[in-house]
Amino acid sequence: MTVILWIVGIVLASYFCLTVCLKIVARIAHRAGHSAPCPPALSWYFESRFRKWYMRPVLNRLGIRPGDRVLELGPGPGAFTVDAARRVGPEGHLTIVDIQPEMIARVEKRLRVANVANAETHVASAYDLPLTDSSIDRAFLVTVLGEIADQNRALAELNRVIRPGGILSITEEWSDPDYLFAGETIRRVKSAGFRLCARFGNFLVYTLNFEKNQLQNFT
Repeated sequence: MTVILWIVGIVLASYFCLTVCLKIVARIAHRAGHSAPCPPALSWYFESRFRKWYMRPVLNRLGIRPGDRVLELGPGPGAFTVDAARRVGPEGHLTIVDIQPEMIARVEKRLRVANVANAETHVASAYDLPLTDSSIDRAFLVTVLGEIADQNRALAELNRVIRPGGILSITEEWSDPDYLFAGETIRRVKSAGFRLCARFGNFLVYTLNFEKNQLQNFT
């Protein structure tokens, strides 16, 4: 039993050291202006049963309601996309935006297989969302914000498309090299014209929901 505990301890310690090293490298790269989205070659991880198991509360935390107009920014291969589209129902609408055509192609295939008709996809930048002002009820980003080079600019654009009183949901997971600590996320999103209204999870996987200030349009 002692040997097993030692092995488990070594594995966990090695995992922690590896993730810390990756985060240091990612921070240095980000400061040097070399941020990049997750490559399509790693899509298998986002679709793995293990990740689906521990990430399953994410959409529940967002609180999507039937009829909502929802934006998913940076869906990757679409691990949450079909479920989100089903939650908004036939009266709602899901807009999916990713800067990588390969990822959008994977999402579109997933939507076709699931026979989803209330969603549309766009290859576009987080700095120039293909949406009109105040047209979105809820927007969510899962392990995306840390990958964006100019986060303030992206948050300003999200502020533009989310209606006053609408929700911006940010989820981060420790295993992501571009992981942002909750305090960092809160400071950046608050400065973009939102207020923190709900907090879920822990440092391994957390979700922060922010409400767009009712009387402010951030520009």
